[in-house]
Amino acid sequence: MKNYDTAFQLSLAAARESGIAPVYFARFVAKNRDTGANEFLGFWSGDETITLDVENPTGGVQTRTYVGGCNLSVTGLKYVADLTDVPVTASLSQIADAAQQLVRGYDVRLAYVEIHATTWTGGALTSIPQLEWVGIVDDAPVTTPAAGSEGSIELTVRSEIMTMLTATNPAKSSNAHQNRRSAGDRFSRFSGVIASRRVQWYHRDD
Repeated sequence: MKNYDTAFQLSLAAARESGIAPVYFARFVAKNRDTGANEFLGFWSGDETITLDVENPTGGVQTRTYVGGCNLSVTGLKYVADLTDVPVTASLSQIADAAQQLVRGYDVRLAYVEIHATTWTGGALTSIPQLEWVGIVDDAPVTTPAAGSEGSIELTVRSEIMTMLTATNPAKSSNAHQNRRSAGDRFSRFSGVIASRRVQWYHRDD
């Protein structure tokens, strides 16, 4: 069970009477296409770029900068008690320069993502952003809008643990594959021959 900040919990508890104004933060760690180095780029659902402390997955807080004015929205946050794979969608404006940099300037495939959230109370953030989701980018389609409409970038963020649990392993146990993994490995040297044989292991040839 996750323990939230007290002020954040109170704002959620009061939502039935006073309403709720969620605020989302999404930080991506993508690859620089030229150098391969990690590039950090954060967005939030406000209008201005801000620097603030957020909850760190490894404990404590960390100061980060989040770009505003990109129409960030987060949908699909669900918590389940089983191994159901529930992807989260982080949407950004297609015309925002920072969003363009993320999906076109960087390689966002399998980018590490942290999603935080808090609420507005009296025109201010209720608490430091609370960690809500950690995952990797599984899909990032850029939609082409119709004339007069606005396009969007919808990044599907899946749990990294669930991605690993549901992934298929393409590795083979052939001799060739074993040698690619470790030169000189002879464990599967005769696997191709023995597969076609029908041997009665209890029978002895005299």
